Amino acid sequence: MRLIECCSIFVAACGLMGAQAHAAGMCQTPFMHDGGVVQLSGTGGVQLGANLAFSDVQKDGSDHCSARVRGKATYGLAGLPPGQSAVDYWMSVNNGKINFERSENGRRVPVNGKFDLRMLGLFTYGEPITHQGQTFPALKFQINLDKKAVATEPIVIHTGTRTVGAKQTLQTAAGEQSCWPVEYSRISEATQASFSGIVLPIPEMKSKVTDWFCPDVNMVMKQESAQGGVASVVEVTRLQ
Repeated sequence: MRLIECCSIFVAACGLMGAQAHAAGMCQTPFMHDGGVVQLSGTGGVQLGANLAFSDVQKDGSDHCSARVRGKATYGLAGLPPGQSAVDYWMSVNNGKINFERSENGRRVPVNGKFDLRMLGLFTYGEPITHQGQTFPALKFQINLDKKAVATEPIVIHTGTRTVGAKQTLQTAAGEQSCWPVEYSRISEATQASFSGIVLPIPEMKSKVTDWFCPDVNMVMKQESAQGGVASVVEVTRLQ
């Protein structure tokens, strides 16, 4: 189910693992190299996970790169049955935006959907985090999913003003890290999607989010959120 693949992997994975603009972004993350591996695990109302391996990595500057990504994504959304999907994409990153290609009959075929890595505010804070109380402006992003794979309206995401809290020590897959909590609101506009030929409405989702950005590894290592009083956590559990 391509909708689930795109949303679960790259909202949870690419979004969670984002670095700030001053640190260049996804092309500079620790997993972006041949043989790189990253694993995500989620708990709570939105249980998203991924186990991804990177190969054929090419870099052309700090925010231009490409790689083949293979692995598995798992998903368990409140009210929907859990499941998993195999992942095999060629992906390219250009100035914070990501494009996908997949294999079809031995050829690389573009996936028409596009995903903006800045969507959750994790790839572009706009400037380095320097102090508690620092703020970053509200943002609006749109995800265009692959129409060939699933009939759906674009997903529109709004993030509120993001505010930096006091730096805290966090135990992570990369060891003990000193990390900045960045808090904000996130709204996914109501839309609709087709699952197995049945068109279902997807209601508006409002969330309170905290990104734990750890500057020494240049990544958000954990994201905590709450939707309708139901808490969820997605965190990096393996990194190499």
